[in-house]
Amino acid sequence: MKLTEVKYELIVDVSKDKAWGILSDYGNVGTFHAGVVSSKAINGTENIAKLGCDRECHLIDGKRKIMVQEKIIDFKDDAYYTYDVHTWKNFPLAKAHNTFGVEINNIGKTVIYQISRYRLKPSFLTWIMKGKMKSSLRDALIAYKHFMETGEKNSDMTVIKEKYKSF
Repeated sequence: MKLTEVKYELIVDVSKDKAWGILSDYGNVGTFHAGVVSSKAINGTENIAKLGCDRECHLIDGKRKIMVQEKIIDFKDDAYYTYDVHTWKNFPLAKAHNTFGVEINNIGKTVIYQISRYRLKPSFLTWIMKGKMKSSLRDALIAYKHFMETGEKNSDMTVIKEKYKSF
């Protein structure tokens, strides 16, 4: 199945190690990201990102209560992980893989990024929703950025979006 790819990245004002420590807190994303109502490790896996880890996240998009279950299928310690969204409810998904990562750019700054490869059903929605998907990536990364730089948990996404509107 051909997947559409969108990518977003942000510079964060923390060390690469700190950024990775937060990104790799895989099962606990719901404890600090206001866009995720709740999250937990499932199927006996730990909360820390590593190959094979499984988690469940509950999100709200408008009036829809969305549930996704995700399993890490590719992993490089201190760099990135990719998870497969293998189960979902209340979202028109056909297939999705998401990668979260951290790197140092060519001027020595820490960069966090997300790459989403997805296909919606019916398939014509894939292109229609591309802008919304990219916006969702941005929202996730500014939530991470805010938490990494301030330590504030579950800050209001409206406030975060306003604070980081130039990013």
